[in-house]
Amino acid sequence: MAKTSTEQYRTNAKSRAKHVRDNSPGGKYAHSKQYKREHAAARDSLKIKSPGVDASKQPDGSYKAESRKTNRGRGGRLRR
Repeated sequence: MAKTSTEQYRTNAKSRAKHVRDNSPGGKYAHSKQYKREHAAARDSLKIKSPGVDASKQPDGSYKAESRKTNRGRGGRLRR
């Protein structure tokens, strides 16, 4: 039988440490005020109003309007 998340965090120190980091104030997606200003300006310039669309930063430093799902999903498997 699989462990519950509570049992997993209790018995696995590495997993517990990541869980604590992600759930502490600031959380997994804590960003500086400068980062938030830059992204807000990019959203304004791209005329993004929908919550499902994200200002995705490109490798050349520019921004493009992209699905939030696509942008966040790229952070895992494809960046290893």
